[in-house]
Amino acid sequence: MNRRSWLLGSVAVGATLSLTVPASAQDTTNPEPATPSPAEGEAPVGNETIVITGSRVARDGFQAPTPTTVLTSEALDNRGLANVGDFLNEIPSFRPSVSNQTNTQSSNLSGGTFADLRGLGNIRTLVLVDGRRHVPTAATGQVDLNLIPTILIDRVDVVTGGASAAYGSDAVSGVVNVIINNRLQGFRGDLSLGIAEEGDNFERRVSLAWGTDFADGRGHFVIGGDYVRSEGVDSWEDRDWSRRYEEVVTFSNNRPAGTPSRAYFGGVRFINSLPGGLIVGNNADTNPANGADVLRGIWFPSPGVVANFDYGEESGGSSYNFSSSAGTPPRLGHTLVLPVDRHVAMAHLDYEISDAVTFFAEGTYGRSGSNYSGPIPRDTATAGPRAITIRRDNAFLPAEVADIMDANGITSFAMGRANADYSSVRIVNFNTTYRIAGGLSGDLGGGWGWDGYVQYGENRTDWQIRNMRIQRNWGFAYDAIRLPNGQIVCRSEAARAEGCVPLNLFGNGAMSPEAIDYVNGTQFHEVTLTQLVAAANIRGEPFSTWAGPVSVAAGVEYRRDTAEAISDSIAEAGGYNFSNPRPFEGAFDTKDAYVEAVVPLAREVPFLHSLELNGAIRYTDYSSSGGVTTWKIGGSWEPIPDLRFRAVRSRDIRAPNSSELFSESSTQSTLRNPFSGASRSYTVIFEPSSTLAPERADTLSIGAVLAPRFLPGFTASVDFYDIDISGAIASFPAQQILDNCFAEFQAGGPGSFCDFVSLTGSGTATEINSVSVQLLNLASLRTRGVDFEAAYRFNAGPGQVVSRLYGTYVADLISDDGLGIEPTYDSAGVIQTRGSVIDRAGQVGGFTSGLNLGATSVPTWQLNGSVSYETSRWSTTLMARWIDGGIVDATLVQPGDPDYDPASPISVLDMNVNSRFYLNWSGTINVIDEGQRRLQFYFVVNNLLDAEPPFPNTQVAGFYDRIGRSYKVGLRFGF
Repeated sequence: MNRRSWLLGSVAVGATLSLTVPASAQDTTNPEPATPSPAEGEAPVGNETIVITGSRVARDGFQAPTPTTVLTSEALDNRGLANVGDFLNEIPSFRPSVSNQTNTQSSNLSGGTFADLRGLGNIRTLVLVDGRRHVPTAATGQVDLNLIPTILIDRVDVVTGGASAAYGSDAVSGVVNVIINNRLQGFRGDLSLGIAEEGDNFERRVSLAWGTDFADGRGHFVIGGDYVRSEGVDSWEDRDWSRRYEEVVTFSNNRPAGTPSRAYFGGVRFINSLPGGLIVGNNADTNPANGADVLRGIWFPSPGVVANFDYGEESGGSSYNFSSSAGTPPRLGHTLVLPVDRHVAMAHLDYEISDAVTFFAEGTYGRSGSNYSGPIPRDTATAGPRAITIRRDNAFLPAEVADIMDANGITSFAMGRANADYSSVRIVNFNTTYRIAGGLSGDLGGGWGWDGYVQYGENRTDWQIRNMRIQRNWGFAYDAIRLPNGQIVCRSEAARAEGCVPLNLFGNGAMSPEAIDYVNGTQFHEVTLTQLVAAANIRGEPFSTWAGPVSVAAGVEYRRDTAEAISDSIAEAGGYNFSNPRPFEGAFDTKDAYVEAVVPLAREVPFLHSLELNGAIRYTDYSSSGGVTTWKIGGSWEPIPDLRFRAVRSRDIRAPNSSELFSESSTQSTLRNPFSGASRSYTVIFEPSSTLAPERADTLSIGAVLAPRFLPGFTASVDFYDIDISGAIASFPAQQILDNCFAEFQAGGPGSFCDFVSLTGSGTATEINSVSVQLLNLASLRTRGVDFEAAYRFNAGPGQVVSRLYGTYVADLISDDGLGIEPTYDSAGVIQTRGSVIDRAGQVGGFTSGLNLGATSVPTWQLNGSVSYETSRWSTTLMARWIDGGIVDATLVQPGDPDYDPASPISVLDMNVNSRFYLNWSGTINVIDEGQRRLQFYFVVNNLLDAEPPFPNTQVAGFYDRIGRSYKVGLRFGF
C-alpha cells in the first residue's frame, strides 16, 4: 500500500471513529458548566500576573484599549498545522504575503513564512517571542515564523494596531507576540504525516518537548523542538487548473479598433520563445514594413531538425507574444508549492535565586529553507545587445536556413528561446539562526516588580542560484564560427583565449556539457545578521485613586544590529542575467526609553462600571537617522459589566532596515528608451540610501466588546481602524527615472533624474547603459476597515459546542507613490494612467512579498469561522474560510468603469476574480487523557471541497490554496 492510500484510509477511519465512539466508551461524568473563552484582549488569569501584549502594564484582569486577539495552543492543534505562520495566515486581518505557496517565482525569502497584518507589508509587523525581539531572518527585518518551535507555543497574542510606544520600531500594523510554554511538566510529542490527494506535498513532522522541576521546585527546565519536511509540489504542470495557462495577453499599440490593451485568457502560451529556438523579428513576422516573412515560423525543436511552427489561434495584435493553442507554457520550470525543510529547537531555564529574584536563560537554534526550481531564462528581444542575434556565418546554422538567408540577402536574424535545456535554474535558500538570552526578574514589594535581560542572536542566510547564466560568457559562446580547418570556435579571439566553449542553440538539448559549464555559474550570496539587545523594565502601582490603583510601567532598551553580506565575484560585477546581489556591510544602534500608565477614573457607579485611561510615550534614538518620539493615548469604558467601549490613538514608526540602508543589487529589466522610442533589456541597479528616515504612522482604533451576562459563554467584539503611513520608503520606478531624465533634456539639459542614468551618445542615438534606483521617503499608505470577532461555547449533551468567527472588512488600502501624478487623459479624453494614488482594497492580484511599498492588496471582505463539538473522549471540528471576490489590478480600467475605453493603454477586457470558500475538517480521539498522561490520535482534511484557485489563477496568490484536498494523520502523546 502506498503512502497516499495509507493516509487516506487512516483519515477515513479517524473520521468515522470521531463521530461514532460508543456511549459506553465516553466519560459519563457531566462536564463542567460552559464558561466563556477569554474575552478578546484577555488571557486566563490564575495566580500569576499576565502581561497582555497590547500593553506593557500588568494587572490581573486588565484589558488593553488596543485590540488584542489571543490565540491558544489548542486552536493551533485543531488545525493540525506544523507552522504558526500558516495558522496566522488564515486569520482575516493577515495577508499571506510570504509562504511556501506565494513566493515560488522569487529567490527572495523563499521557504520562509512571515506575518503581514493589514496588507501593509510584513516589514511593518513586529514579531516578538515572550515579549522580546527576535533576531531578524532577513536583511529586510522580518522574522521567519518557521524558526519558532510549534510544540512549545502556549499562545499567540496579536495586536491589530500600532504599538510602537510599547514595543518600538516596526509595530506599525501590529504585533505578533509568541508566548512560549515555559512551565511545561513532563514529556509531550506530536507526530504526523500529510499528503495531497494528488499524491504530492508529502509532509512528515516530529515534535518533542520535555519539562521538569529541579532544586526542590526552585528551578524549572524546558526543552523542545520540531522537525518538519514538506516535499511541496514540483511543477506548475502538476494540477489540472494550473495547466489551463491563465495569463494576461498584451496587445500591440496598433491593435484593431475596439480591442483593449490587454486581456486575461486561458490556454495562453508564449510564441516568441520556444524550447530549441524560434526565428523572430524582421523577416519573421507578418508586418509588410519588415520585408518578406521568409523566415517566419522556422523552429528548431531538436538537434538537426528544422520545422515550421504552428502559431495556432492568434489574437489580433498579440502574435509576437502569445497564442491560445500552441507554444511554450508561461510557467515552464516554475515550482507550484515550495518544499520546506526545517528543524528548530529551544531550551529555557528558570531558577529562583531567592524569594524575590529569579534568573532565566534561553537558547534557540533553527534552520529552515527550500531547494526548488526557479523560472528559466527566456530570450525574446528582437534587437539590441540583449537579443540573440544569429549571423549568417554561425557555425551551427542549419544549411536549409542558410540557403533561405542567402537567397533573400539576409545577414542575421533574432532568435526567441526558452532555455530549460541548458539553464534549468535551481534556487537553494536556507536560514540558520542562533539565539541566546539571559536575565533576571524580581519583586520589589508593594506591588512593584522589575526585569532585565541581555539577548544575542545571529542569523545566516545562505542563498544560491544554480545553473544561472553568465551573460558575458553566453554572448561569446553562442556567436560561434567555423575556422578553415573545420574547427568550431567562439568568434571572439579574446574569449577563446579565456577558454570560451561554443554553444549550439539550434535544437532543444543541442549544446555540449562543456558549453553549458562555460555559460552557467552558481550565484552565491551569504548575509549574516546579528542583533544584541539589552533591556530593563519596571512596573508597579505607585498610588491609587478612588477608582483603584494607578499602574505604571517604564523601561529602557539598547539594540545593535549589524549586517554583512558576501557574494561571488561574478554577481559582484553584475555578470549574471538577473539578481546580482553585491557585498555590503553596516551597523546601526537603537536606544529606547518609554513610560506607560493606566489610570482608573471611575468604578462601579451608574453607567461607569469601569473607566480607565491608558497612555504611553517612547523616545527612540537611531544612529542612522536621529531621534523620534512615539506615543499612544487610549481608554476603555464599561457602562455596564456586559459592554466595554475602547479607543486608542497612536503615533508609530518603522525605521529603515539593513537592506534599505546597505544592500545593493542589479538585474535586467525591459524598459523603453525615451530618446529613441525602442524597448529592450537594460541593467537596473538598486542602490541603498543612507539618508532614509523612519516611516511615521498615525493610527486610530475605536471598538466595543460585548460579553452579556444573560448569555454565558458568548463574547463579541468590533473595532474600526485607520492607519495612515507617511514618508513610506519606496523608489521611483526605473522607467519613470528614464522618462523624467528625457524631460529634463527636453527642457534644456540634464537634471537631478539624469544623475541616476548612465548615458552615451546624443539625440535619438542616445544609448542607456544603466539606471540606478534609490530608496526615498516619498510614498504613503493608508488603510481603513473594521475587524469583528465572536465566540460562543455552551453545553450540549455529553460535551460542549465551541464556535468562533473572525472577520475583516477593508474599506480602503490606498497607496501613493509620491510622484504626484494625477489621472491623465489624452486630447481625445482617453485615460492614460490612473495616477499616483491607487486604492487597492478589493484587489487580489499583483501579489508581492510585502517589501517597501510594493503592490499591496487585500480582499474587501474575509471571514474565518469554526464550530467544534468536544467531549472528554473525542472531538470534531469544521473550519470555514471565505475570501471575497475582487479584481486583478486596480491600476487598470475594464468595461463598466466610467473611464473605460478600449483605446486606453491601461484598458483590460475583464479582470474580475470570483470569491472562494474553503472548508477544512479535523477530528480527535482521546485514548488516554489522565492529567499529564495523554494519547490522542488526530485527523485533518484540508480543502475538503477541493476548491481551485479562481481565474486567472497565475495572477492571484496567497489567499488561494494551490495544493487541493489534502490529508493528515497524527499522534499526540504525553506523560
